[in-house]
This record gives sequence, C-alpha cells and structure tokens, in this order.
Amino acid sequence: MTLRQCAAVLLQNSDGQILMVKQNYGQRFWSLPGGVVDPGETPLQAAIREAHEEAGISIALQEVLGLYLLQGGGWPDIQAYVFRAHILDDEPRIMNPQEIAELRWMDLQALPDWVPRDVSAAFEDLQMQKQGVIRTVQRIIPLERMV
Repeated sequence: MTLRQCAAVLLQNSDGQILMVKQNYGQRFWSLPGGVVDPGETPLQAAIREAHEEAGISIALQEVLGLYLLQGGGWPDIQAYVFRAHILDDEPRIMNPQEIAELRWMDLQALPDWVPRDVSAAFEDLQMQKQGVIRTVQRIIPLERMV
C-alpha cells in the first residue's frame, strides 16, 4: 500500500508574516497553501501547483522545512511535505472561492488557535530555526469530529 502524500508551502513576506489560507469546506480550518499529491506528481510539483491553484501565485521552492508523518485520530497515515518558498510574481488572490474562503498574511505570534498538526509542527520548527526536519506527529482531532 502506498502512503498518501500532501505538500504545502510556507511563504513569508518582507515583514516575516506567513501566508495563510482559510478552507471553504469541512471545518474551514486555516492552513498553508497546499494539498494532496496527485498520481504521477511529485511533492515538489504538488506544492507549486497548489500555490497557484489556491493563491494564484508562481513560486520558487527554497528548501524542505519539514517532512512530517501524520498519524492517529482514526485517519490513514499521511506523509506531509512542507517547503519554504518565495513568490516569483503576482499578489496572492483567491482563485477558487469554493475551496478557499480567505487569504491573509499573519504574524507568527498571531496565528489561528488551531491549524492542522503538520502545519503547527512546521511553525514550531520555523521558530526554532530548523530546516530539513523529519518527524512523526500525532493528530489531535479524531476523524469522528470531522464527519
């Protein structure tokens, strides 16, 4: 069985703020631009595609901030890649309002109370000035709360 993968990008502006997207489906969580790696696609390609699909931007990947194995909560395990990147052109804008409700640059100290566990792990690693982290993280929301 192949492990499901997702990829996200951590983008910071010149003030150090992080670009966050608010999902317009499910529990409407705030997260980083990103999503599932499609069949035949690499995590690198998925990160670039998702940044364009969700925020209308072209990006250049800089480094792997972290590789996080998400486990627990009754969900299948997922390998989550979080890349640091910078914007090549354009201002972030919502491309698909059915998928994304809001885009916002946020201060690291004023991020939403709850974000997906791979994203919160990436924020922890960013604050500790780590990169290339590989670790397992446990989900804190069980699947039954999501349905």
